[in-house]
Amino acid sequence: MLWPIILPIQITFGVLLGVVVVLTACASPKSWSRVKTCSWYSTIALLAFIPSCTGIMMVVDAVRFGDFRYASFDDIPDFRSQRYMPEAATDIQIRKHENGYLARYKISADDFAVYLDELWQEHGQHPPFEPSEFAKNGDPAYPEMFDLTFGELGWAFPENATVYNSPREADGGGATYYVDSTAGLVFQRTGFW
Repeated sequence: MLWPIILPIQITFGVLLGVVVVLTACASPKSWSRVKTCSWYSTIALLAFIPSCTGIMMVVDAVRFGDFRYASFDDIPDFRSQRYMPEAATDIQIRKHENGYLARYKISADDFAVYLDELWQEHGQHPPFEPSEFAKNGDPAYPEMFDLTFGELGWAFPENATVYNSPREADGGGATYYVDSTAGLVFQRTGFW
């Protein structure tokens, strides 16, 4: 849940530490002792930490979150965005956010079925329901739920869609798939904490 702020904290800490070390090393030893100089600059760095971290987080988030397009699964540079996505996916559109992503991609019905079966076999040891029956049959998709999830992206509801779920992690992370097997399209909502 806190992973989005870890990178900005690390960058801010590294930058401020570097500034304190450089300023302390460059300070004239005649006016103050190095310990006094380091203490003074460290106090200023502590006061500047939160505003600096906020600014760095805004810059970092502008680069790592938002709308992206990839030709294939292998083109996705972020392992979190590859989570719960089949490797056979192509023509991928993703909206990344702090706790997951929304995606639309092309994949054959057979490739998706193989992927989902393998996913359940590998990670479905402790599901809240019997995975084999659910994974094979899915549930009917409803336009209201689809629009609630994907409406802001302007993606049209797939009329022939079936809803499947991935195994859920202990913290609630997982994916929901709206699969239109006739069109070879999958709409995916993935959450992780």
